[in-house]
Amino acid sequence: MSKKAQDVTSRLTDSSKYTGSHKNRFDDSGKGLGKAGRENLVDYTGSTSSQSRDFGVTKGNVAKSDKPVVSGGLGKEKFGVQADKPISVYFFRNGDKHHTGEKLVMKKEKYRTFDQVLQAATNSVRLTTGPVKKIYKAPELKKVIKSFTDFESNGKYLCCSGEPPASKDKLPTALFQ
Repeated sequence: MSKKAQDVTSRLTDSSKYTGSHKNRFDDSGKGLGKAGRENLVDYTGSTSSQSRDFGVTKGNVAKSDKPVVSGGLGKEKFGVQADKPISVYFFRNGDKHHTGEKLVMKKEKYRTFDQVLQAATNSVRLTTGPVKKIYKAPELKKVIKSFTDFESNGKYLCCSGEPPASKDKLPTALFQ
């Protein structure tokens, strides 16, 4: 190899003259960094970088740990606000002997006021006498429901529009089963 060819080769292989991303592929002595020099790797410790901690990957910490970031029973323990379980109720039309009932699934998040429950009952049952104003608990039909907490899961309720409950022979048979 000629002297000129040796000068060109030494210039091209001198890592101190590299610029841009190629400069990051070699350490100060000119030795290659391997995978840490070729890829933008991140050390997955769960912390963020700052002036006092730098989580850039160097030749010494290339191997990624498979350990979880958070130790303990994460996912097994309950944290934060837990959602209440919705309840299913069945509403029946007053005075309609053949009505089979309307199922309504209620959540406290959706029905914040009792007026919203009455509106939902009006939309599902569709009384012929007007909107639902009173809801009675079956089978005794003596207790008027006044709040969301009075409802029981899978409970049966009679919807009325201000009038008292009809006689037992005019009420839906499914209400008492």
